Amino acid sequence: MTSEIVNNLYIAAVIIEKKSGKVLFNHASEPFEDFQFQTAEDLNLYFEKEYNKKASPLFDTIRHNEKDYWISRTSKAPYIYYYIQECKYLDMLLLAAKKNSTIDGLTNCLNKMEIQRQISNFLLTYLRYKANQFSIIMLDIDHFKKVNDTYGHLTGDYVLRELSNLIRNTARECDMCGRFGGEEFLILLPETKVVGAIKFAKRVNELCEKYNFTFQDIQIKITVSLGVTSIDKTDSLTSIIDRCDTALYDAKKNGRNRVEYR
Repeated sequence: MTSEIVNNLYIAAVIIEKKSGKVLFNHASEPFEDFQFQTAEDLNLYFEKEYNKKASPLFDTIRHNEKDYWISRTSKAPYIYYYIQECKYLDMLLLAAKKNSTIDGLTNCLNKMEIQRQISNFLLTYLRYKANQFSIIMLDIDHFKKVNDTYGHLTGDYVLRELSNLIRNTARECDMCGRFGGEEFLILLPETKVVGAIKFAKRVNELCEKYNFTFQDIQIKITVSLGVTSIDKTDSLTSIIDRCDTALYDAKKNGRNRVEYR
């Protein structure tokens, strides 16, 4: 480890040899300039004096000069490592990790697991209080395989990204869009009854049909089929998604480029 790495990632870092207790590496930047030790005992005395705690937490917080910092301790034979880092920096990393676990990397929509979790939360609220009715829409791109086969997968990826942007720009701020499969999207419409959901679905259907998808000077015309359903007091997560999928199947069976309701 070098001082440059510490400056970029951590406020302070200490490496101690387990067997001897000797400090092998010690570097700190502002405001921890006094974070200088020769032995592990020096480190313990510092923490007991300044923070009234031992210098051996796996993960903990300290407050220094009116700011919050994370301190972490890791062990890998034959060394013990201590790091101090600003909370705001680590919080940014944690936020990014959370986003990566819930967002589809290609379309920037929610991923399948997260859109299902959101629907489950709305379902539990509805079943408990018999309020906050909602609807869901399943959307599928018609003949999407032909787009990939004709123009290539990069063009197909562009269509998916552009379509997801179109959906989000049409939706309200409270609505949620998730990528449910390869070219399938699931849209959650809170506080929306069937009439409003069908109206929204028809709007998306019309916009997609009229939209000029252009990738590297190639214009691609696509249409979408949509299935719509609303929550029922007997529903489970499986039943409401299955019913929406059946409505989508009806739209496909009845000629595509249309909206059906179940």
